[in-house]
Amino acid sequence: MYYNLLVGLILSSLLGALIGSQREVRQQQFNVKDFAGFRTFTLISIFGFLLGVISIYILKNYDIVLIGIFGIFAILILAYRALSKIYPNNISATTEISALITFLIGFLVSENFYLFSITITIFVATILYLGTRLHKFSKKLKETEIFATLKFAIISLIILPLLPNKDYTLLNMPYVGKIFSSQKLISLSLLSKINVFNFYHIWLMVVFISGISYVGYILMKTIGAEKGIQVTGFLGGLMSSTAVTSSFSIESKDLNYLSIPLAVGIIIACSTMFFRIIFEVLVLNYEMVGGIVIVLSIMGLVGYGLGYYLFKKNKMNHVKKIDFNSPFTIIPAIKFSIFFLVVLFLSKLFSILYGSNGIYLLSFFSGLSDVDAITISLSNLAKSGGVPILTAQIGVIIAAFTNTAVKGGIAYYFGSKKLSKKIIYVFSIVFVVGFLALILSI
Repeated sequence: MYYNLLVGLILSSLLGALIGSQREVRQQQFNVKDFAGFRTFTLISIFGFLLGVISIYILKNYDIVLIGIFGIFAILILAYRALSKIYPNNISATTEISALITFLIGFLVSENFYLFSITITIFVATILYLGTRLHKFSKKLKETEIFATLKFAIISLIILPLLPNKDYTLLNMPYVGKIFSSQKLISLSLLSKINVFNFYHIWLMVVFISGISYVGYILMKTIGAEKGIQVTGFLGGLMSSTAVTSSFSIESKDLNYLSIPLAVGIIIACSTMFFRIIFEVLVLNYEMVGGIVIVLSIMGLVGYGLGYYLFKKNKMNHVKKIDFNSPFTIIPAIKFSIFFLVVLFLSKLFSILYGSNGIYLLSFFSGLSDVDAITISLSNLAKSGGVPILTAQIGVIIAAFTNTAVKGGIAYYFGSKKLSKKIIYVFSIVFVVGFLALILSI
């Protein structure tokens, strides 16, 4: 028991000190006065831990913890009122709220919620550290973007729990089943085997893929495309490497002297796409990662290396801002969900009718337009046993190859000759290296 108490005391001290250090740095850096810093936050966390220990081992109830919360709350209100009178133009409630959370973190440590306490502390410290950056980001947002984000968040939170978490076929889906039961193009026995329509899971995948894109969108808004082609290419690759390829290719014809730097941006964006695919598979079906990580990582790293080589030879950072639409909008989400549904259905259908060859063919055609839908579909099907893992792995790699080839075609037809030559040259090397890695890994 004494060992656990000692560990809890040290952990609560460290977690409080972590949050307090950020508040202390802020006060020193911006020369602002606040009621709490490094020492105070550390003591607040220890206070929460001690009250928790007293409640558990001595009083056997949590009355003293409630009293402690009210006491801390009263002190915070008094501190806020005092500081607001002294510094009326430079005051916020951030420190006070952080102090209250710190007290609760200390209490959670006393209840042995170590991992949860550490996670909350990291989140709080990150939010505090990004404070000024988040303010700058909010200023860059347009009203339509905020409204679109709110709509998507509300629909996700409200609709997702209401959707049935059940695997349907076209025959037992409400309303749709009657229509497909009367058709004669596809046998009913075949349709009864394609039970891939789980609406809860489908919408969850839409939220997941939009979330990845939104990370890139936030970073793009925060850092700005004007910071440099390499940054723009990387962040654009998190959102849409196709958008970067199209925009940079078209721009290269108007700004021919920037063809090489713009080609670097395209190479970086397309290389980032490979690692985005790996991340998606890792989250959805980690058993598949082993068969794709070597091939896609090599392709991505070779792309990065060649892009870096070209960049070092042509140090030019000028680039126009690329206008990405917010990924948290309803219409694109619905379009992706429909496309995902179609790909999911065809993946299962082709697997039943043609086996592995059918999956490979579908992966090829799916990669012509989008790599995310086929990646998610095959990851889920392989996890449920709908297709062999090896088939799903090769299918994802084929889609990545096809999608890269499409972007090479975009650069060739819409870009300047100088840009298209560099893209075709680099992509050819990436293809050859990726193909060799695929052959060796099978």
